Amino acid sequence: MTHWAAATTREAEQTSVRVLVLPVGSTEAHGPHLPLDTDVIIAEAMAERAMTRLQESGIGAAMLPPLAYGVTDFAAPFRGTISISRETVIALVGDIARGLTDSGAEILVLANAHLEQAHRQALREAAAASDRPELRVLFPDATRRPWAERLGAEFASGSCHAGRYETSLVLAARPDAVRQELARALPDLEVDLARAAREGAANFLALGMQDAYCGQPADASAEEGERWLDVLATMLVEAVEVAREVTP
Repeated sequence: MTHWAAATTREAEQTSVRVLVLPVGSTEAHGPHLPLDTDVIIAEAMAERAMTRLQESGIGAAMLPPLAYGVTDFAAPFRGTISISRETVIALVGDIARGLTDSGAEILVLANAHLEQAHRQALREAAAASDRPELRVLFPDATRRPWAERLGAEFASGSCHAGRYETSLVLAARPDAVRQELARALPDLEVDLARAAREGAANFLALGMQDAYCGQPADASAEEGERWLDVLATMLVEAVEVAREVTP
């Protein structure tokens, strides 16, 4: 079994899955060239690749259906964006973990692709709040070292919403979802989103992101996206391996 929701009840009862991977994304504006479910596409792609690697190493793993909503306050002014509260994110992850208590799995790893600071903090709190020793919840955060330094200059700069980084990832995972003519025509736009969040910026419009993107989407490529997917999958796999080593 590779996809948990595709199994029957009997198949789920007979499975030897030890690791479940939960893709976590959002439904929000991603410029004129990427779909609203960009983060879901990326989260599923990194989760699928990590799951395959875990299986190849002999660790039973399966992928859960994605969590397609998150804290998306920065994109709130744009039509199509659906934001939920941080309390809802924490409760959802906690409820999913509780629902999996009898699944036979030992680890639930969050494959998150939505980078808004408040959303990541909610996932961090949800993982920390998990109090069930039979199922550990892991949240590997791509914005932290050493991973942020391995995902390219644009990612490290913090100016990467629907830019070169995310556009490359979608080109690798779902090239049909990218409006490539529009992407190639977009000018570079440098906005330090991390600093803006720390300074209390309200949304993308307040930062001059009139089209809900920043970075260099015109420079994106599927080849670069493949490299970033490898890094993201490696991050998830290493987190699982470390957790299994320290499990009593």
